Amino acid sequence: MGAGADTAATPRAVREQRAAAPGGAPAPRPPAPQDGSPTPALVLHAAQALYPTADPAQTPAGLGAGWLVVAESLSPTEPLAGDAGRLLDNMLRAMQLHRHPRVFLAALERPQAGNATNALEIAPALNEMVATLRPAMVLVLGHVAARAALGRTEPLGRLRAELHQLAGCPAIVTYDPAFLLRSQGNKGAAWADLCRALALVHASAVHP
Repeated sequence: MGAGADTAATPRAVREQRAAAPGGAPAPRPPAPQDGSPTPALVLHAAQALYPTADPAQTPAGLGAGWLVVAESLSPTEPLAGDAGRLLDNMLRAMQLHRHPRVFLAALERPQAGNATNALEIAPALNEMVATLRPAMVLVLGHVAARAALGRTEPLGRLRAELHQLAGCPAIVTYDPAFLLRSQGNKGAAWADLCRALALVHASAVHP
């Protein structure tokens, strides 16, 4: 993915935060969730292609124009590293998405203590990113990502049951890889969510 494409996929709010002077006013924090528990300050990184060398001529039919994965990441510059990153890679490969060059990750990161200058309200910036990339499906992994992206505070089970929309694109919520490493018994439910997302994209490709 070239530098121009990366700039195009960078939300304006994120670019403005990067350009802000060090002494400028602090960025707005995400609103407190309705259940009273705190929402962590988050940084939204520019979308990055996970499999940029995939040959589009070899992309299986029915995978749509592209996918966007939204997830909290401990290593946003190397999202497929570490145990959670490898599990994410395995999940996407099981879906054949490693054969699609337009699979992007929007990594959410908690800033280091005392350094929240790049934190911002995620939903507007993420909606701008989705509007730019126009993926066939958005995968929202985990409760932190769901709160930030959707502004919803219900239990993850309830959010998983719904089909959501981000900037006019369908979005599915499921468990994040770090949670699945701790709770192996939920892997089957996560796979069912991913299969549902695949089926929706395939149906849209066949009957646009």
